[in-house]
Amino acid sequence: MVALLYPPRCFLCDKPLPEPDPICEECADGLERFRGALCVVCGAPVPPGIDLCRGCAVEPRPFAYARAVGPYRGGLRTLVLGLKYGGEYALARFLAGLIAEALPEGADLIAYVPRDPARRRHHHAAELLARELSRRTGIPMGQLLRKTRSTPPQVSLTHEERRENVQGAFAARRKGKGERVVLVDDVYTTGTTVSECAAALIEAGFGEVSVLTAARTVAGDED
Repeated sequence: MVALLYPPRCFLCDKPLPEPDPICEECADGLERFRGALCVVCGAPVPPGIDLCRGCAVEPRPFAYARAVGPYRGGLRTLVLGLKYGGEYALARFLAGLIAEALPEGADLIAYVPRDPARRRHHHAAELLARELSRRTGIPMGQLLRKTRSTPPQVSLTHEERRENVQGAFAARRKGKGERVVLVDDVYTTGTTVSECAAALIEAGFGEVSVLTAARTVAGDED
């Protein structure tokens, strides 16, 4: 009845939709996705024939691998921002469906990067995505992590400043028993936040950690 009174419209192009979906088929097909060669660890685009990006070649990651749907620009960026700041919950269902395509086999638990305790104004996109991914896949979601202290926003910080900013800022809520964890966040930037989260999970006794995000920044993009 609500759909009859207020017909759904595409979040990206505003076209009327026959079904209560967040975006139309044309816009969904037009989203930029990662298709070419990717770093086998962090998922960054690399030249063909190259296995590791420069960062992963010189700095080991605590997570097994990370994958994102596509670059954090264009329509994908608009969807992430709509979920994070606009409260468009239907976008979480759509984005979780895209994220699920990279789900590793044998995952036991789904976790998410926890919210900063000092920032409660916005919707927590990572948790919304993790809940929808759990609902879609049947893999249990757990609140496995907590943030031990508030940190300044990572925006505009250098890679080294980002690392120092979140170093030691996350801890596991309980001990693990070797469970393989899928860690969900909205955007992968330098990997410092998800690395700290993955390290905290492994230290607590959880097994292999894989990272899935809706988008990731790529070299040359301006945020």
